[in-house]
Amino acid sequence: MGLVLVCEAKLSEKALKNHLVAVIGAGPAGLYASQYLARHGVHVVLFNRDIRPGGLVEYAIFPDKLKMRFGLMEQFKRILRMPEIRYVGNVTVGQSGDIHLDHLRQAGFQAIMVTTGAQKNNWLGLPGEDLDGVYQANDIVFHFNHLPALSGKTFQFGQQVAIIGMGNVMLDVVHYLSDEGTPKVVTAYGRRGPAEVKFDKETLLPVAGCLDMSSIRAAVDSVRSEVSAIQKDPQQFFSLLEAARDKMGDCDSGLRFGMQFLRSPRRLIGDEFGRVKEIVFEINRLVEAGGEVISRGTGQFETVFADTVIFSIGSRVEEDFGLPVEHGHFVTLPDPRFPIDGISYEVYNPDLCAKCEDIFVSGWARQPGEGIVGLARKDSERSARAVLAFLNTQDPVNIDTIAKVLQRLPGNRNTKVSLEDLESLWMDEAGRASADGVQEFKYSTFEEMLAVISKSRRS
Repeated sequence: MGLVLVCEAKLSEKALKNHLVAVIGAGPAGLYASQYLARHGVHVVLFNRDIRPGGLVEYAIFPDKLKMRFGLMEQFKRILRMPEIRYVGNVTVGQSGDIHLDHLRQAGFQAIMVTTGAQKNNWLGLPGEDLDGVYQANDIVFHFNHLPALSGKTFQFGQQVAIIGMGNVMLDVVHYLSDEGTPKVVTAYGRRGPAEVKFDKETLLPVAGCLDMSSIRAAVDSVRSEVSAIQKDPQQFFSLLEAARDKMGDCDSGLRFGMQFLRSPRRLIGDEFGRVKEIVFEINRLVEAGGEVISRGTGQFETVFADTVIFSIGSRVEEDFGLPVEHGHFVTLPDPRFPIDGISYEVYNPDLCAKCEDIFVSGWARQPGEGIVGLARKDSERSARAVLAFLNTQDPVNIDTIAKVLQRLPGNRNTKVSLEDLESLWMDEAGRASADGVQEFKYSTFEEMLAVISKSRRS
């Protein structure tokens, strides 16, 4: 830590004549993009809405995967300690935030990279989505990973749980419900067939013992004619389930985990107390279009009982950030000046943005997808190459010092968090974990974290 402070001191003692980039969002995409830019001599200020960096790595990996998360966070800490990178946490950037994009330009930033991810949950706009007992899978995952905004939220799960969606996040929710130890039946519903499920074996394993194989086989048999009509074979799906089931043995949590296919929810029905009690599904058929398997409604419906409904259908960017949004992500230039591997990372906003040529997007802000760190890293490094190509058209600037650049920005309503503050927080939490004899201790509220930071600053 002493070396880091010395390096930062050297940067602040003299004016910098170089390129300066603002990266907004300190998840995997923002961190890896910052690293790539820093390794090419660019000075980066990494702004983050949360106090902690890491994004989905910090707040969306299941708690029993500590080794994976610890390994990734150690990588991120090394990135943050690079002398070319300055971390500013607990600050909101965007048209509805403390700092607007124009403020960054006026302060001296030559390019802006938006890596804020897809922060908002997708809803289908169905009648009854506001009933009690209807939740978002992402909220549940963030809750058990102690994201401050959701760590205190209360969830009341019934005995008949329906999860809409068949990806890895769905499996993490099933894992969480299994760990609760309360007997219940959990059924995942997919709009397409068994060959189109989006989860992998590694995420399936922890709940494989709870699979109700007989009911799943019956569900597949009921859609076999539709699946066969498009030359799909469910055997690979069964092999995935059976291999995981055989490896894990019997379920001891009292949870039975089933699946249903070719079902799209159309309406949620509540009881007299305002809690969900039923779901109306439309039965689908499968068709191939443009090389993809898609589902189309048949006009036939069925109603099933469920006292808890959890949507696990992905997320989208925040519309109030100040950039145009389409299909859940920020719009990029269709004919980019600096394409990387045929991909555009340049923001396109002909109506609202007087100057867009300096704004780039990466990661889920560009295209929401699977939560795989390797993919985020690859995308962020490609976007950083696009930024470097743009910077090559710009003269280096006299930055004065990073501290002076930051002083030109509007005041923040919250306490800005630096790398030194993070080091104090991490050290305090490591001490708490050691004292409690556990692998990890994590503060779950902003107030607790800021209290630790404030105490460290006074000492």
